[in-house]
Amino acid sequence: MEDIVILFDKKKEPGQETANEIKRYLGNEVSSVSIISDVSKIHDKKADIVLVLGGDGTVIQAAKQVAGKDIPILGVNFGTLGFLTEVERPRLHQALDELLKGNYSCETRMALSCEIRQGDDIRKVGPVINEFVVCKRDFGHMVTTSVYVDDTYVDTYAADGILISTPTGSTAYNLSAQGPILAPDMEALIITPICPHSLSKKPLIVSSTCVIRLKIDRTKTAFSDEAAIRGDGQLLGEATSGDEFIIRKADETFDMIHIGEVSFYEKMRVKLGV
Repeated sequence: MEDIVILFDKKKEPGQETANEIKRYLGNEVSSVSIISDVSKIHDKKADIVLVLGGDGTVIQAAKQVAGKDIPILGVNFGTLGFLTEVERPRLHQALDELLKGNYSCETRMALSCEIRQGDDIRKVGPVINEFVVCKRDFGHMVTTSVYVDDTYVDTYAADGILISTPTGSTAYNLSAQGPILAPDMEALIITPICPHSLSKKPLIVSSTCVIRLKIDRTKTAFSDEAAIRGDGQLLGEATSGDEFIIRKADETFDMIHIGEVSFYEKMRVKLGV
């Protein structure tokens, strides 16, 4: 059986206690079990599977670390909604038994990368699991952004920002911004305006093979717009009129372990109360 790394969120109780319980339960059924609370330490351990005890944020951080490395993640929900977590705590032992028997499947999911162009300065960031957001820097000001898909002009949005989401991220910020929910195994990108200054501006779904270019324009001719770019909620930098962001499907993918008969749609009904 595989080498297993257990990542727990120190801010969520009883993370450490549950990690120790899992290690005892697995006993000699696996080659090794390592327990860590620092996601950056994943690569210091032998890992065939990563068990994540936490919420969606912890799963996202783990996914960034293992993307492209063929190490699947099994999430145990210690958060609230938990769209990315597969197992609720009452089912933990049952899920571990299925894991030991090999009764599970892996679902491959896409991520995003972004090329930030600011004058002569070009840098690449990623992978990002949920979304990139180009948004206003300060409260009370809009940012005007022109959107291109495969170098074809789509529209210009005066809004709080523009959000580019993966299917995995469709149930995160994108959902709060009135964007559509996509099945997580889809190959697509969602372009969602955030609080647009026009009722006609709606989200747009495009193929994952498309390259999306966002260009910061000017809301007022005499002034430069001030914006920021964020990836999975993390501030990646500030931006101004003329700056561009090239967003595409990342080369790296990541795998989520699926156990049991609960489908994404059933989880959606339960989590969102629909």
